[in-house]
Amino acid sequence: MRLLLPALTLLVLLTASCNGPRRGYGASDSTADVLVMVGASERNGAFKFYDAADGCPSYRDGVNRKYMGMVKAKEEGAPFPLPVGTPVHVFLFSPKDTQGILADGGLKSVRKRAAQVTITGEGATLTATRGPEGIEWTFTGPVKVEPASACED
Repeated sequence: MRLLLPALTLLVLLTASCNGPRRGYGASDSTADVLVMVGASERNGAFKFYDAADGCPSYRDGVNRKYMGMVKAKEEGAPFPLPVGTPVHVFLFSPKDTQGILADGGLKSVRKRAAQVTITGEGATLTATRGPEGIEWTFTGPVKVEPASACED
C-alpha cells in the first residue's frame, strides 16, 4: 500500500503527453522564453514545469492546476515560455530514473532532483547534465535559482 501512491504518480508522469506549455497559468501576464537543454546522455527525458507561486507543487501532471506543461529534452535546446517573476519548479524526468525515484521515496525524490527558478527577463538558459551526484543544473541569463525545497519555507 505504501508504494501504491508513488507508483500511480509515476504512471501519470510517464503517460503525460509531450504537448508543450499550457496557457493561462501563473500569477504573471508576461512570459519569457527559456531555452532548456540536456547533455547527450539525457536525450530520452523531458523537462516538466510546475507553478510554485503558492507553495510546493505536487508533481502530478494532467489533473494538477500547477502543472504548466513539458518539453522533450534536446541537446540543441528547446524553448519553453515561463511567467516572469513567478517561481517555477523544473524537473528533468527520464524513464531510466523511474526505479530510483520509487526506491528513493517517490515525490520527495522528485523534489531533490528539481530546481526552483524565477525568470526575470528574456535570454535565460537552463541545462541539465548527469553528474556523480545525480542531475546537475547550470543556469545562465536573467534567472534566480534556488533548491526546489525553497517552497517549503
